[in-house]
Amino acid sequence: MRALRYNLIGIGVLAVSAALAGCAGLDIQSAGGPCLSDSAECVGQRTAMVRAMSADPTRSWMTQSADRDTVSSGVRLFAYQNVRDKLSCAELTSAVSDLDAAKKILAEGPAAGQSMQRHIDIKALTDDVRAALAASKIRRCGPGT
Repeated sequence: MRALRYNLIGIGVLAVSAALAGCAGLDIQSAGGPCLSDSAECVGQRTAMVRAMSADPTRSWMTQSADRDTVSSGVRLFAYQNVRDKLSCAELTSAVSDLDAAKKILAEGPAAGQSMQRHIDIKALTDDVRAALAASKIRRCGPGT
């Protein structure tokens, strides 16, 4: 059931991403943190951020520490899902560590402006994406790397 919910969330993000594909790129640094409500405007903002992060050939966002709102928004989770097959072994290691840190942040409870249900969903999705990244790392880089 949980996997179905995340597949539907992912499909929604992909659909909005496709609709925004023709828009100008997003400067993640100047965009500020993502808003956390479930309004169409906030969903659109987060989708644009995911699209820009996924399209960044240098994946510079992976070297930036994520603040509480960014972790709570889930944008990094969707970006990791989008680029998982392109990540090097070092990047997979970094991504798994990033999501370990995100889990600690999420354990503190919902961020301001975030519904409890969205917080629960993001916590579960963090576990799922972390597990997928760790499995990719083992499969591509070998155990113990």
